[in-house]
Amino acid sequence: MKTTKKEQNNDNKKLPLIELLCVIVEKNKAQKAIDILNALNVDLQVLSSARGTADSTLADYFSVDTGEKDMIFALIKIKHKSKILALLNENLGLEKKNSGLAFTIPIKSAMYSVLNQMGFELN
Repeated sequence: MKTTKKEQNNDNKKLPLIELLCVIVEKNKAQKAIDILNALNVDLQVLSSARGTADSTLADYFSVDTGEKDMIFALIKIKHKSKILALLNENLGLEKKNSGLAFTIPIKSAMYSVLNQMGFELN
């Protein structure tokens, strides 16, 4: 079956659904997290120094301390989210108390609406 030029153009316009990955770790673990993300071809990453400001009750609830931290932000494809989070948890020991945390935030913005109106298909 032959595809039309319009169908070929639409194939080139498919955008993956993405989420913002946030990783908060002790300063000595940031490079390891970055290495994991690089190995998984997560190309867009931002590293920032941070300091915990939560009160002790909230910090205890999330099992984090309030000292010096590094935060890593990265855009990841939703289809790779489970694998990325599992590898970060396993290799950084994030299941242990006060070891850090990794989570994602859905990206649903006006930009996606505009791109969709321009003919990009979000998959």
